[in-house]
Amino acid sequence: MRHRVLLVRQWDVQMGGSGCCGRLGSDAVCTLNDATDDPYGHARPDMERAGAVYRALRERYPEDELELTVVDPRNTAWVLPAVWRDARRRGLSVRSALRQVNAATAACAVVCDGVVLTRGAEPAAALAAVEADLAAR
Repeated sequence: MRHRVLLVRQWDVQMGGSGCCGRLGSDAVCTLNDATDDPYGHARPDMERAGAVYRALRERYPEDELELTVVDPRNTAWVLPAVWRDARRRGLSVRSALRQVNAATAACAVVCDGVVLTRGAEPAAALAAVEADLAAR
């Protein structure tokens, strides 16, 4: 059985618009206003941590065993139903599934088959959490 792990982290673009015309990345913002700081600089450590978690999981699990998806917590139109479906497929009650849906929108969340295993963990701890969750089933 293939498991799905979601790595929740902010992307370095604003999400207010739709399509390619509505998104401004760090480079675009800095080009438009030389005096501004990187508008996504505060999220950079979380992005780097999520990248390290991704690499650790990909080294441990092949693609046919573990689907890794990186998603922005602001993309609620995708995150909420995906976590809901995974949690219910896993057998969680409606109440428990709703709790997982709510918790999954936190930056640096690691969600395995609809259950938030950790938030903000370093790569080794996140890998251990996923390994323990998969071994328990």
